Amino acid sequence: MTTQDCPNCARTHEVGSLQAGAEVSCACGTRFLVRASRAAAPPTGAEEGTLESTFVGGTLAVPGYELLRVLGRGGMGEVWLARQMSLGRRVAVKVLPPRLAKDPEFVQRFDKEATALATLSHPHIVQIIDRGVAGEHYYFVMEYVEGRSLRDVMGELSPPEALRVALQVARALECAQEKDIIHRDLKPENILVDGRGHVKVADFGLAGIRRPDSTERLTATSVAMGTLNYMAPEQRRDAKNVDGRADLFSLGVMLYEMLTGEVPVGRFRLPSERVPGLDKRVDAVVERLLETEPEARPARASEVCRMLEALVSNVSSTGPALEPLSPERSRLRSGWRRVRAALSVMGGLAVLAYGVRGLSDTPVGLPWGEDKRVVLGRLVRVVPSPKPWPANTNGDLFVSSVLEELADGRVRLGVDFVGGEENVNAHAGTWTLEDGQLHAIQGGNDAGGGQLIPRAYLARRYFSSDDFSAEVLMSASALGRGYPEEADAQHYAELSFRVTGLQVSVYAIPGTGMRLSWRYTTPEGRDVVGNSAQEVVDLVQDETPVPQGTFRVKLQLKRKKEGVEVAAYLNGESEPFAHKYLEGLQGRSAKVALGCRNLVCSFDDLVVRGLQAQKESDRSLAETPPE
Repeated sequence: MTTQDCPNCARTHEVGSLQAGAEVSCACGTRFLVRASRAAAPPTGAEEGTLESTFVGGTLAVPGYELLRVLGRGGMGEVWLARQMSLGRRVAVKVLPPRLAKDPEFVQRFDKEATALATLSHPHIVQIIDRGVAGEHYYFVMEYVEGRSLRDVMGELSPPEALRVALQVARALECAQEKDIIHRDLKPENILVDGRGHVKVADFGLAGIRRPDSTERLTATSVAMGTLNYMAPEQRRDAKNVDGRADLFSLGVMLYEMLTGEVPVGRFRLPSERVPGLDKRVDAVVERLLETEPEARPARASEVCRMLEALVSNVSSTGPALEPLSPERSRLRSGWRRVRAALSVMGGLAVLAYGVRGLSDTPVGLPWGEDKRVVLGRLVRVVPSPKPWPANTNGDLFVSSVLEELADGRVRLGVDFVGGEENVNAHAGTWTLEDGQLHAIQGGNDAGGGQLIPRAYLARRYFSSDDFSAEVLMSASALGRGYPEEADAQHYAELSFRVTGLQVSVYAIPGTGMRLSWRYTTPEGRDVVGNSAQEVVDLVQDETPVPQGTFRVKLQLKRKKEGVEVAAYLNGESEPFAHKYLEGLQGRSAKVALGCRNLVCSFDDLVVRGLQAQKESDRSLAETPPE
């Protein structure tokens, strides 16, 4: 079985059935790419599964500890299960990669992390035990928490249990704030729940220490550290200048998700509107925590503790253990979370279902037209018949274009999406011209017996990688209710320079961010695959959020020495949100493509500038896996 770990939470995914370059969506909200081959492993040189496959490579000896196996990986290193030989107890050892150990800034951040954790002693915070340096590896030792992450148990929690978890996290934050420590990366993967239901907050590795007598900040202003879905608005804008109220926002997101099964986005509905019978006082807590402006949130975690304590009866200092869930109840809650939105629009039916449940201990089912009737325990779940996926165009559209010759042999091609003579090849999905825009709606994996190509190409135009830019107005929104759910499905809108075996793309991935990616083969036959989310050394900043509504995206390629400098821009900004020097990409030709995958997308005002080129003899229009 071929597996690959999520780069964010280290959850293992089976990827043997997926093509290299396919995008995998993890339960933590992170999307990552299937590596092309063992040779295309991450910069650490790691392959998963054995001692030799890690960056430690079996060569590290931590004095006093026996390393047993890798527990997980993250941006700050590997975490190992180890045995402390002096006491015979199991511990967790976090090790910094040797590549990062050579970077003074990363070493300083590692030292800050250990120092910060050492000052924290609390029942709901993972305790640091030791720290040190072994050869070129920095490490520190933490207590080992045997249990599951909040992500793993989230679908099993009742509202009272969710409130107890939130209270324990708030108490951990209260302790951290007393030490002027900010977590900065609170998310379900960093909340551990042991077998008794006791909660511990882990990984203060991104913590920034704010001391009254110092203005020093380790995190660069341009880098928004943390995971996007749980990040406070001010942290997205400027990660350097945040305080403990950013952690409280993250707590609010997790509480909302525990209660409703979804993260709050835009104008979200209150929890009591999503969970019938929920105490409306919970709404007030969630609203305060999720205020856009930090000044409107509680000033301290201690205030949040008091608010939650008022909602949780008979709370001890450590919080009562979570009630174990039977397999039947676990399935019931998971099913309820998946269909809660559907039930909410049925109004009286949902109330009726609860009424019947209250009157009878017998499982019941209610008919609903021609739809299936599913009984889960004593709760009725109505499953509507799914909509069919949008039909594939697999044909030509003809749009209007104007070609102008510029200096030095360059051209400017302006494309308007109204009737004309410019040929556009449209493939998977329904592609139409409406109101002067190119609209696309695509879902599912049906390619009509061929390869899935969720794109439209300018059919007769080739451009050189030595001098190329393309920009377009685009929007991306969800397919909406009624379509089948697809596990680990890709979702993106795309602007791309691509042909078979070569692509440089800008992706807008709702819920994840803007991303620059590339895939090609050098003249020497070396495969080059990557994206801006995977970069560490050449990182410009963490992924930029996808704007709401319509936004302008620009992709630029420019010859530079023995390669090409590629850059991606958003909404006319003078600085790219991501860029990368790609050696061996010079002198190539490809087409302009617009993509839409499992979304409703629109495109307008496409402008291409650069050097026109001839089709390469060994290349033709076809698909390469998305990055």
